Amino acid sequence: MTDFRPLRITFRMASPVCLTYPWIHFDAILAHLMQRKLDSHGYRSLPSKRVVKVTGKSILPLKKTAGIYHASVSFFDVSEAYTTTIYKRFCEKHLDLRRIRRKKIDRARGHFRDYMISLVYVPAKRVTFYANGNPDRIESLLEGLPGLGKKVAIGFGFIKDFRIHESDEDHSIVKDGRAMRPIPLPLLEATSEVVAMAYKPPYWAKEFVAPCAPPGAWVKLGENFRENFKLGKALREYGTRVAGVLPPVG
Repeated sequence: MTDFRPLRITFRMASPVCLTYPWIHFDAILAHLMQRKLDSHGYRSLPSKRVVKVTGKSILPLKKTAGIYHASVSFFDVSEAYTTTIYKRFCEKHLDLRRIRRKKIDRARGHFRDYMISLVYVPAKRVTFYANGNPDRIESLLEGLPGLGKKVAIGFGFIKDFRIHESDEDHSIVKDGRAMRPIPLPLLEATSEVVAMAYKPPYWAKEFVAPCAPPGAWVKLGENFRENFKLGKALREYGTRVAGVLPPVG
């Protein structure tokens, strides 16, 4: 029994959320936590450039229709964003543990060089996601989540707590006529915007990039948005047709 229900998940934040992308994908969070739970100590040894196939016990506790999960992107309680700079320097504290056969470390160039990174952060107090899934399994996974976004190890995105609320309507795909997550064009009758972007986790994988309506675009779901629709086959047949293939809305 899947016991999927429309949900709203709200995180209260203790520190600003650092981003390298406009959104955080809720299905990506669950995929990360699921893989970490299953692989335990072997998680850090997983290949970083190859997609690990999701099968069996690693299937996410989310409803899936036409190849996409019922899981929205992040929605922040503020609209402003800021930038900051961090400096990464060679750490001498544990130098005795490093296998370095050098008498001198060059911090101006090479592997141990010092450098600065510009980061974008959002001073959000609350971050909200929408989903349709099993609330008990989702809660169990989220209990192992230390933070949201990037650079949690240096203090960004700390979570105070989170709440899972059951809803009467499913807002994980479309809410008030707007896309709540990337939606591939074959699933739409109309859209106000088209962008080439990934539509399922892992979102860094180029093989999952397709023409999509981005979050926030005005959309109208088409007849292909049904449980047994073969999205992968449709995208292969779609070829290179990207913009101008659907009438605009809004």
